[in-house]
Amino acid sequence: MEKVEKLEKDIPERWDVIMKRYAYNVAVVFCYVVKEGKVLLITRGKPPSYKEVTVVGGKKEPGEDLFSACRREVLEETNLVLEDATFRGVINIQMEGHDFETMAFYFEGDRFSGDLQACDEGELEWCPIEESYKKEGISEFYLRISPFVFRKGESFSGSILVDGHGKIRKVDIR
Repeated sequence: MEKVEKLEKDIPERWDVIMKRYAYNVAVVFCYVVKEGKVLLITRGKPPSYKEVTVVGGKKEPGEDLFSACRREVLEETNLVLEDATFRGVINIQMEGHDFETMAFYFEGDRFSGDLQACDEGELEWCPIEESYKKEGISEFYLRISPFVFRKGESFSGSILVDGHGKIRKVDIR
């Protein structure tokens, strides 16, 4: 009994050590906001994707569920209130030479309210989905992942390996 009590007493201190060793994932969310055959794109105005064209999204905050994080990112970057979104898939992104991974969760939403408004994250524009693949500056991640997001009725999962500069080296998405 004494051994169990000591173990329980040490848990808070040990928890930090355990989490540093095993909790190596960063969660991010991305939302494909769509209307009338167009997708809302953002040309990023700051790192990590400076000058790349992609969809709105960002890091999940502590205590948020994934959908709440998606709604918050859409609101912060567009001033639109996302009413609903469909989970489309998840990608594990590993960067060579780093001891953490990014878990990227993808959503698609076409029900929202509010007026589109610029933000300090970058420039926003509606782009026909088919034209988005040819858009100058479009992110390679967008090119690789979007066909799976827009594939109706199926979710996807996979992994992407990037080099130390963020360039895609290997893709495996199903």
